[in-house]
Amino acid sequence: MEIHFLGGADTVTGSQHLIEANGQRLLRDCGLFQGKRKLAKTYNRELLFNPEQLDCLLLSHAHIDHCGNIPSAVAQGYDGPIHATTATAKLCEIMLQDAAKIQEQDAEYLNQKSSRRGYPPVEPLYRIEDALAALKLFRGHHYGSEQELIPGVTSQSLEAGHILGSELSVITVEEKGRKVRVGFAVDLGREGLPIIRDPEQMGEIDILVMESTYGNRLHGDIRDADTSLGEVIRRTVERRGKVLIPSFALERTQEVLYHIATLYRNGDVPQVPVYVDSPMATAVTRIFARSPKYMDEEFKDLRETGRIFEADWVNFVGSVKESKELTAANGPCIVVSASGMCEHGRILHHLKAGISDPNTTVVIVGYQAEHTLGRRLVEGREEVRIFGEKYERKAEIADLDAFSAHADRNDLIKYVRAVRPKQTYLVHGEQKPREALAQAIRDEGLGEVFLPRRGDTVKL
Repeated sequence: MEIHFLGGADTVTGSQHLIEANGQRLLRDCGLFQGKRKLAKTYNRELLFNPEQLDCLLLSHAHIDHCGNIPSAVAQGYDGPIHATTATAKLCEIMLQDAAKIQEQDAEYLNQKSSRRGYPPVEPLYRIEDALAALKLFRGHHYGSEQELIPGVTSQSLEAGHILGSELSVITVEEKGRKVRVGFAVDLGREGLPIIRDPEQMGEIDILVMESTYGNRLHGDIRDADTSLGEVIRRTVERRGKVLIPSFALERTQEVLYHIATLYRNGDVPQVPVYVDSPMATAVTRIFARSPKYMDEEFKDLRETGRIFEADWVNFVGSVKESKELTAANGPCIVVSASGMCEHGRILHHLKAGISDPNTTVVIVGYQAEHTLGRRLVEGREEVRIFGEKYERKAEIADLDAFSAHADRNDLIKYVRAVRPKQTYLVHGEQKPREALAQAIRDEGLGEVFLPRRGDTVKL
């Protein structure tokens, strides 16, 4: 009985955890590593497990750093079931095909350069056909259900409160008369977030594998999200500028629309046009609109009293031509566009046009990994590169951490206190937050705490 920490242990992205028992292998999550390009290329191509020897895959949610490398595993021989909530399975139809398209487009772009220089051609990490093959392996389930994943290993699915369809897993491992309950809280959401329900408690477990993304930070009160966003919108509209919101297509875009709807309904800000300039976000929003059983009561109440995703002030931008026209347009408006860390997608064109305009405000509403453009903006860099060109940053940068969908330091400690594990393994975090959270857990006497690194193995 072993746990292998194969990805996302000492970083925030690329989650991969392998459980081995009774001669069988279960992988929980198969995410893409996102960060320095050279390191990402190595980590994403050189898997630390053999896909052909994998018996089952359990997916926590549809964010790319958790699901984005599944097509690679399938391309390399994995053909077993992929267990996920029904909402996650539906969202992955969008996320994985889009990720494959990006891989193919990036390879095509690099090949245009490499061919001129006489370099060998670049192969995409995977292709559309690999994503389509992976989607055929999905097996949907609901919260509260329990599945036998491999002989002697069952998993119970609980609400994670992170994004639509995200789950916490309580995995019971039995081997040769021994039984161990392992809880996975990667990723763990926050209480009181709009749209989705709060995280569920696991009950007492033996081992907890938990994220530590914000292990040394406290978020602003989620109830302040409307206030802080409203202040940004008001002052930007007063100077006739654009509000640019780099946003993850999945969950964060829909949350932003929810908060804008609340502000408009209450008359707290001038009602200017809102543009969602991301085909993926548009497709994901349609799934949200069709998934009421996953929503909390607060969302249902707001939707009954006023439209959110179908409001007349929301414009979903489709074609590249429409996106270019929006980029060139003047006048106050709100543009919500992917990607959330400003690494690719249409948001880059909006930033290129507006980053040197002091009337523009760039609103950061999510975690920004190291070495990303979003992180550089949060750090207040006076000069940034976009599409390889340098631009002087004159736009206002507003970092609104009340929007985070990850548990903060207090939330994480509270969760450990509730489930009382004998051992806690902190993953999904940079080193300083992990160390700070580990010390806080030890100070409270809440069992042993470990900080595994990529490639470590622990015997249960």
